[in-house]
Amino acid sequence: MKQVTINVPENKFAFFMKLMKSLNFVKVVEPAKTAEEQLTSEQREIWNNVKQGFVELKMVEEGKLKDRPLQELLDEL
Repeated sequence: MKQVTINVPENKFAFFMKLMKSLNFVKVVEPAKTAEEQLTSEQREIWNNVKQGFVELKMVEEGKLKDRPLQELLDEL
């Protein structure tokens, strides 16, 4: 038996799986979870905070958000 790995767009996945399961010669193995799906809630919260930081950094670089001096931030701690 041969094995094939296929990348399918998320919006077509349900249709693709239904099609594959309808073929009697195809054995469907449930897809592995993505790295993001395997995160704990704490890890997901950290990841979201990191992503938000990059969004804010981009906004600062574009001049859409005012930045603060590092010393001012450290003084708050």
